[in-house]
Amino acid sequence: MRFDELQPQTLEQIGSPEANALARTLVEEGHVHHGYRSPDRLQGVVEDGESFQVEVKIKNDQLSYMCSCPQSEAGEMCPHVLALLRAWLDNPKSFLNRAELSDRLRKYSKRDLVDIIIELADRVPEVRGVLKEEEQGLEEILESIDMIIDDVAEDSLEPAEAERKLRRAQAQADRLAQSGRLSEARSIYFYLLDNILGLEERLENPSLFSQDLKGELFEEYCQFIHEDRALERELVQQELEQLETRTAFTRGELDLSEVKQELQGAA
Repeated sequence: MRFDELQPQTLEQIGSPEANALARTLVEEGHVHHGYRSPDRLQGVVEDGESFQVEVKIKNDQLSYMCSCPQSEAGEMCPHVLALLRAWLDNPKSFLNRAELSDRLRKYSKRDLVDIIIELADRVPEVRGVLKEEEQGLEEILESIDMIIDDVAEDSLEPAEAERKLRRAQAQADRLAQSGRLSEARSIYFYLLDNILGLEERLENPSLFSQDLKGELFEEYCQFIHEDRALERELVQQELEQLETRTAFTRGELDLSEVKQELQGAA
């Protein structure tokens, strides 16, 4: 199954009537934003009291999903996932192809990009809010991850709360990727994955963090490698060698063979 083969009746089958009803309302009231697409996934933000990051993937004809809301974290099909899929069915052309967008933006000069951002800020109030935010640099984001990992190691932070904080770094990486800064986004995903797996080894607790989080980090990390047209191959090779030392990879719980083959084939 591909996203262009998705049918409305499928949503009725995978979600409850109540979740589908709320999803329809969210779409009709314009609460689905920042839609991105790639061949195997859709991403977006759904406003429902607060902002929820949503991602839906299709792999081997199987649909999987992630949403930052409590309902999804409990394993339920939440209305936010259904809203993203309904928004896709209603208007697939509104979803930007991230790889194509990145390629297009690279053709603009710095001056042109500044003009585009200023024009967007004039038209879209949300852009003004983003520009007013104090942006963390890559080193600051990595340092924040170190602090969270250290707090868990010292037993001063519960793993569930740590995971919530780590997802903030994940969201920051996603924003960097959406702006075309794939290398920085990949570095954050690698750092998150390597530190999480490393801490589980140190504490001899392979279930310290959820499998969903580790799986998402790994799959998105591989996706960034696939999408980055200016990939730093030597650096990525070092990252892969580091990950291969982690127990999750030596046991075969996570598999790097496909991304290594892609990296070698593109060399």
